[in-house]
Amino acid sequence: MNRTGIVRTATVAGLAAALGLAAAVPALAAPGPNPVTTVADLNGDGEIETVTAQLTGDGDQLISATVGGTYTSIHLPADSQFGIEAPRVADLNGDGRAELLVTRSIGANTTFFSVLHYDGRKLGEVVGADDKPFSVAEGGGVAAHLGYQCTPLDGGRAFVTVAAESDDLGRPVDQLTYSGTRTAYTLRDGALTVHDTVPFSGRPATDPVLDADSAGCA
Repeated sequence: MNRTGIVRTATVAGLAAALGLAAAVPALAAPGPNPVTTVADLNGDGEIETVTAQLTGDGDQLISATVGGTYTSIHLPADSQFGIEAPRVADLNGDGRAELLVTRSIGANTTFFSVLHYDGRKLGEVVGADDKPFSVAEGGGVAAHLGYQCTPLDGGRAFVTVAAESDDLGRPVDQLTYSGTRTAYTLRDGALTVHDTVPFSGRPATDPVLDADSAGCA
């Protein structure tokens, strides 16, 4: 089922109240020292670039890299309380050029990411169907299932997000079911287009519609 319009993971915002009820779970990732680095092939030329994340002020981080001898950088929100994490490296459309998922806020159960793309000249935020910067969440505890993965599509990849909320937190944990959406996007020139959206309801946590293995985007 193809859709136009604003689908993106704005759904995540509607789960904020549920996330506040989520039971405590171990931290999703341990923040590293400041600054931190990772490596990625940002322009697909086979050469590896070093990407640096640097906390530059309260609530602000600088993501930078030198690509083909040219320095590029971008400021993004940061969760100063938890420090800086190295950006995740992912190829969201399978074109050989890496995207970066940058941690912007960390909760007890949920981490929110900005998504960066190198357009051949500079780093910029990936935009959604509304032409605004796209964000994606991972985690949710028992109150929600939030995450992303990549799946094969037309010789490349689709970027898939899952945003689901528990139907009834009063049930025992092993009986909880979830309702939400599973949305597949295609990425081109730094912009996401909705390929398919699957709404679902009353699904147990083990249902494949809730799968969100980010390792498949590496």
